Amino acid sequence: MKRIALFAAGLLMLASAAAAGPNWHTISLSISLDDAPKVQAAMDKLMTSVAGDLKGSVSLMANVAGGTSSHTIISAFDSRAEREAWLGKLYASKAWAKYVDDTDGMTAAGGNSRMDFIKSWGEENEGSDVFWEIHAFTVSDPAAFLAAIETLQASEAGQVTGAQVHLSAIAAAGLSPSTHLISVGYASEAQAETSTAALQASADWANYLEASGEVATHNGAFMLRTVSTWSGE
Repeated sequence: MKRIALFAAGLLMLASAAAAGPNWHTISLSISLDDAPKVQAAMDKLMTSVAGDLKGSVSLMANVAGGTSSHTIISAFDSRAEREAWLGKLYASKAWAKYVDDTDGMTAAGGNSRMDFIKSWGEENEGSDVFWEIHAFTVSDPAAFLAAIETLQASEAGQVTGAQVHLSAIAAAGLSPSTHLISVGYASEAQAETSTAALQASADWANYLEASGEVATHNGAFMLRTVSTWSGE
């Protein structure tokens, strides 16, 4: 999944050292229907002015189903160091102060989380894949779970879905008992419906369910739609 910058401090960190490498972050926002266009416009002004220093991407997502808030901000970076450096510049900028002033009282921050990318499949289509299904799992054997996904993605049924798929490990914050997420991106909700129906009717899917069910429990899913995405270097 293409990436998003965290607009609030205070992530709950694990006691262990943070893993290096590609990672993504989320923060939930509650925004009224009347204020949503204003927040989006203010965020567009902010990101237009600071995206040049962004080594990653930031997205504003609308929660379609399963979420506890109306919107989610998702950021992705190649390393924690790059995220930290960019946020330092962001918070020190006049554009950030303007954004805070323009959206005062319009948003209420909710939960936030941090994930580490493990592996991805399919072609990343940042401009066209706008509908996302995020599935949460409690995994007892990560290597076996990865192997089950690998087999499915390499199968005939997995190859024709047209979706991009990302496996992530949850590093911190409020998703217990879930340990991993599978993010699936589609061009539309209609494509998601058609692809899912075809996949679930296949023997390849049945084999995946058997293999993954031995090492993981599915804890539910939520759906997001991309409102805007900003990418830097």
